[in-house]
Parts: sequence; structure tokens; C-alpha cells
Amino acid sequence: MDWSKPTKLEYWTAGLALALAIDLLALPWVEVSIGPYSYSDSGIGSPDGFLGVLALLVALAVGADVLLGRMVPSFRIGALEAFGRGRARFLAAAGAGVLVVLKLLLHLHPSYLGAGCWIALVFAAALIVSTARLRAQPETLAPQATGPASTNPRVPDTNA
Repeated sequence: MDWSKPTKLEYWTAGLALALAIDLLALPWVEVSIGPYSYSDSGIGSPDGFLGVLALLVALAVGADVLLGRMVPSFRIGALEAFGRGRARFLAAAGAGVLVVLKLLLHLHPSYLGAGCWIALVFAAALIVSTARLRAQPETLAPQATGPASTNPRVPDTNA
């Protein structure tokens, strides 16, 4: 893996995906205090924890695809290549944003929402914008080798 290959925008996109994942895991989404008792839960906790888990998985998949797609040229997923990698990333980020908004809307009363919920909205929106900007950039990866060359990168091509 070559860490110098990804662009700044790709690092930002992967960082935003990671930040959204950390927000869903660690920051308080629900905060309820009644007298001396208080309750706090993260974005993957109840209520509607499955929405947080799905948003977490999608955000991590977007971040991993952005970095691995550039650093490991042999990393290809056939369905993503046929559909368009930039379009798939953008739609996945938009899906994560929709899941975050649904979790927000299906929660308890807005007065019980914690800071993690509002921060996740910012991260999800920034991730959507970042993937849209990545989609607008031309793909600069080297094309896959075809023809008589060896398909194993560790075996040198003796036909050349």
C-alpha cells in the first residue's frame, strides 16, 4: 500500500467517514436526566439502534473504498466498477445521511437528543458533499492490464 497515492480530498472523505463512525459509536445521542439519575446512549443504541449500526457500516465502507481504491490498484469490485465507483460512493454516503436523519426523526423528544446527534448531521452532510466532489473529479487510476501479461503481480511478465 502506498500512502502517498490518495489525494487530500480522498483523505478528507475517509476522515469524515471515520469521524461519523466514531460519532455513532462514542458520542451521546440520547441524554435523559431525572433527578439524581441520568441515562446516555450512543448512536448505535436504542431507540432505533439498527439505523445507527447500518449508518456505521455504510460510513466505514465508503471510507475503506476511498482509500483502498487508490492505494491498492488491484482492489476492484466488479459491481462497483460496472455501476460507477464515484456514483456508488455518493449514493452510499447519501444513504448513511438518510439513516442518520431517520434515527434523529424517530428518536424521542428533541429535548432528549444529545450533542452526538447534531454533530453526526454535520459529518453526514460533509461526507455527502465530499463524495460528490470526488465523483466530479476524473478517475486517474491506471487501467487494468489486459492481454498476455501475468495476472499475478508477484510473478514478472516474461513475454515483454
